[in-house]
Amino acid sequence: MMSIDGYLEQVRRGMAGMDPAVQRDVVQELRSHLHESVAANGGKLNAAIAGLGDPAAVARRYRDLYGYGPAYRLLFAAVAGVLGVFTVPVLFGGEEVIFPLFLSAAFLFVEIVFLMWVSVQAGNRAGLVAGAFGFVGRIAGLGIGAAAQRGASVATAEGLGLFLSVSLLLLLIGWLPGQAKRAWRKPGAEL
Repeated sequence: MMSIDGYLEQVRRGMAGMDPAVQRDVVQELRSHLHESVAANGGKLNAAIAGLGDPAAVARRYRDLYGYGPAYRLLFAAVAGVLGVFTVPVLFGGEEVIFPLFLSAAFLFVEIVFLMWVSVQAGNRAGLVAGAFGFVGRIAGLGIGAAAQRGASVATAEGLGLFLSVSLLLLLIGWLPGQAKRAWRKPGAEL
């Protein structure tokens, strides 16, 4: 038999990444609900807990409702920005370092997968912000590449057009999966 505190601890752990103030409010609300439900059910704790459902599912519904906290959204955006720098298809060659084209393609693949994950897990707004940071990272990476290759032609007009198209596509990739999840989500139980 699970205690109220044990149940609430599992819910709290499942809400990892959410704003701590929201987590406290949710746990306090659930605690109050469970105490009222136990009293209404003649002291049957198992019936009260069963009424709420699996703690992981309850936590997931609250995370879907409230999303990740600002610190996590900032972390997601920062990771996308850093990945964006390494997606620039510029061959850096010198005495100390070489950054081949195929490696930038691998980083672009990782960036796209990461943006899709952020959009689905943290919501389309967080995905859009992460996509914008990925876009800015690519622009910064191009600037770094141009600075490293002073005097040399870094790209053709067609290459820059393709570069900007792929960079703008990161915004769409960051936004679309989360939007699709919202549109296709099955209606859940009321919290």
